[in-house]
Amino acid sequence: MRSLLLEESCIKEITKSIFTTVTSGYKPQKQNQIMKGAENMTVSKNPTSLKLSMDVENGTNALGAMQTKSTSVGSVRLDAEAAKCLAVTEAIGELMSHAVVNVYVTEKAELDKAE
Repeated sequence: MRSLLLEESCIKEITKSIFTTVTSGYKPQKQNQIMKGAENMTVSKNPTSLKLSMDVENGTNALGAMQTKSTSVGSVRLDAEAAKCLAVTEAIGELMSHAVVNVYVTEKAELDKAE
C-alpha cells in the first residue's frame, strides 16, 4: 500500500512539473483577441449528451485523509431537471455502502456557428 502511495505521489509531482513547463510563459489573451470578429458571430450550443457523476467515499489513505472513488451514469435525458438528477444520485447512494460526497452533471454539446 505504501509503495502505491509513493507511486501516486511521484506521478502527481511529474504531472505538476510537466503542466508548469507547458504553461510557463502563458499569458491569457482577451476573448476578442482569440476570436477576431467574434462580436458579430452568432453561436448556438446544442447539447448532445449528459453524464451524471458522483464521488463516493472510498476509505482513507495512510495519512488518514478521506479518499473518494468516482462513478457515473451515462445516457441521461437531455431535458433532465437538476433536482431529479440529484434525487437519483441520492437514491443510488442509499444502495451503496459508502456515502456520496459530490455530484456532477457533465454536458457534452456541439457548437454551431450561424453563417
